[in-house]
Amino acid sequence: MLKRITLAALAMLMIVGLVAIPQPVTVEAQIATNPREVQPTFPPTQARFFPETGHAAVNYFLEAWKNTPNALFTLGYPISRPFVEESFTNPGTYYRVQYFERAILEEHPANFGRDGNRFYILGRLLGQQLATGRENEAPFQPVANPGDGTWIPETQHTLRNSPAPFRQFWEQNGGLAVYGYPISEQFQEVNAADGQTYWVQYFERQRMEWHPEIADPRFQILLGLLGNEARAQNHRRNPAFTAGSARDSLPAPFVYGYNVHLYEDGSAWQDRERVLQISKNSEIYWLRQQIAWEDIQDRSGQIFWGELDQIVDDAHNAGMGVLLSVVRSPSWATPDGRNGMPAREYFGTFADFMGQMAARYRNKVQAYQVWNEPNLAIENAGTVADASYYVDLLSGAYAAIKAADPYAIVVSASPSATETNRPDIAISDVVFMRQMLSNPNFRADVIGVHPGGQLNPPDTIWPDNPGPGPGWQDNREFYFRRIEDIRQVMIQTGYADRQIWYTEFGWATQNNTPGYEYGQFNSFDQQAQYITRAFQIGRNDYAPWVGAMFLWNLNFSIPWGQKEGNPFHEQASFGVLNPDWSPRPAWFAIQAMPKD
Repeated sequence: MLKRITLAALAMLMIVGLVAIPQPVTVEAQIATNPREVQPTFPPTQARFFPETGHAAVNYFLEAWKNTPNALFTLGYPISRPFVEESFTNPGTYYRVQYFERAILEEHPANFGRDGNRFYILGRLLGQQLATGRENEAPFQPVANPGDGTWIPETQHTLRNSPAPFRQFWEQNGGLAVYGYPISEQFQEVNAADGQTYWVQYFERQRMEWHPEIADPRFQILLGLLGNEARAQNHRRNPAFTAGSARDSLPAPFVYGYNVHLYEDGSAWQDRERVLQISKNSEIYWLRQQIAWEDIQDRSGQIFWGELDQIVDDAHNAGMGVLLSVVRSPSWATPDGRNGMPAREYFGTFADFMGQMAARYRNKVQAYQVWNEPNLAIENAGTVADASYYVDLLSGAYAAIKAADPYAIVVSASPSATETNRPDIAISDVVFMRQMLSNPNFRADVIGVHPGGQLNPPDTIWPDNPGPGPGWQDNREFYFRRIEDIRQVMIQTGYADRQIWYTEFGWATQNNTPGYEYGQFNSFDQQAQYITRAFQIGRNDYAPWVGAMFLWNLNFSIPWGQKEGNPFHEQASFGVLNPDWSPRPAWFAIQAMPKD
């Protein structure tokens, strides 16, 4: 029997509706209210945490770190989170920066998308700052071109391998992008730390010091700890330098979200404004809405945006983040007239559709997911999609979306957790993920996943700590922690630093749908406990490589109960609202849980 809404629940809903909930602030609003605010960081988000300093190198700062030869020696560990700071060489101009032991890296948004983003991240001119005031000293005076190929016309200094092998080190360890040009000749200088005299040379971004007494030639050139020095001089109280744990080192704010049904507003059973308010009342500000390509574009190529425009506008005006998941091709675009993935000849049509959507909803829709559970036959008109086929579809859509909205986050399709390997049913999600990520054409900003749960608490996993049963115990596909297997694939295929988004997870309760019988063993209270514990695991234990979690689902019980007349359908059983809109214990638990 369905739970009836109580007076206490009604009172609670009325109260929370009046609470002032902090709303997400758009980039444009931030810039308008703070002229020092710089452009946001472009996707993808990624992070690598270093316990040595309690900080993570993140996003394109991490990309620059990984692309720097001998990065640990050249740049050192990160010693801050990214923050905005005024340029000392160009006062009044502000950049997002991240400090490392030996360098400060700056984002230069004007350089994004050019030269393979080679100059999107640049080292701050710390060597130039260090040499300020010494311009009249002999080593810093420009010299004439000796005609031997060592002269750098940009700064009128030479870069040689004698007496110190600075040129060789410069060329082999990042060159211009890491060190800049020389701004002095080689000369001897006393090191204040040990009182000894060494050959040195100053560069725009560094100071090199030669130590021939060190046996290993790899470490005979030492670099100044200029990032540490700048921190000590200018940022003794800046909280961005406070060390923390992996949970404190996310590359972007963690996303808490719901899967929602927002179509058919104004019908007897749907009230979109109410759905949005209920989500906000539980302090969830992101929504995932699935849309069908077949419902929007006809054979002529004309696109009928229809109610999707209203959905996007209403969510945007409510201050919600939106992830649109696009599925189901029009029958005219498929090989068999059904509604799975399009035929190859229509890949370009699909990419164009995604590009037009990204352009239309720029600044309103934050993320797009290209397809859903491509490893299941039931999601693809009875045929399991080949991973390479899907990657080709994804790569075209990715390029089109990014051309229309560079800030849009593109999420790869989430394989459904399964160990079944039959062409007419499914491919293992682990197998599919490995094939997908091993493909050199793969393009996505974050990796989508759909882990299991069945009747197993989120901390359990087969075989080390199996769930309580009965049944659904003896395979890792039945567990929330299935994501750990996906994580291992990402590590093995070179995607260890990329973030995962759970685009669906949840626990069914009592239902009448074959295949979901495990729901009979999950009470409403257990559902609440499992959901909130899963959020805690994703936010804390899986940091920084999990960036978003979208619960399946908020309000599907309402159309199933009021429109379809089946309140015990499995989709309804996953919801945190009852068919009469009353909240289940899970909704209250979500509202009460910390979200940071």
